[in-house]
Amino acid sequence: MITVQEFDLEIAFPEAKAVIHFDDNDYHVNSTIQRVDFIAEYEDRHVFVEIKDPDNPVAQNVPAFEGKLNSGKLVQSLSGKFRDTLFFRSIQGKHDLSVVYVVLLSMKKLDAALLLTKQDELRKSIPIRHADWARDCAASCIILNVEQWKKRFGDQSIRRISEGAAV
Repeated sequence: MITVQEFDLEIAFPEAKAVIHFDDNDYHVNSTIQRVDFIAEYEDRHVFVEIKDPDNPVAQNVPAFEGKLNSGKLVQSLSGKFRDTLFFRSIQGKHDLSVVYVVLLSMKKLDAALLLTKQDELRKSIPIRHADWARDCAASCIILNVEQWKKRFGDQSIRRISEGAAV
């Protein structure tokens, strides 16, 4: 099992062949490419993972994050990260498998309706498909809160480090 850490969250990818910390400045040197946090590589797909954690006990300026979420700027940023990462991987020759884009938004006070609205906005902003494309750029694109993450990937797939146990 491969486990990664992003600030105060620990995430497990039990069946992944590899997990790349893609948002690593040492890897990208001076590039201005927008990038997702992690890429999990599986036999049949690549999973791009972006983590936003305003519930982190040491998170800075949560009201500014909420403003970005409500204004649509967060969705623009998330779609840019996906597109730049997909472009980078394509140039690397690593675009042969389907891509799933998962955004983990750890924000307890975010209601489910707003989460779905932002997910729809993200799908349109990327966009997932185009009439001139031979295939969709992603198999799916989802935004999950912590509880939804657990339902999809298992109760032990994520934990808040500062709390010790599973989130």
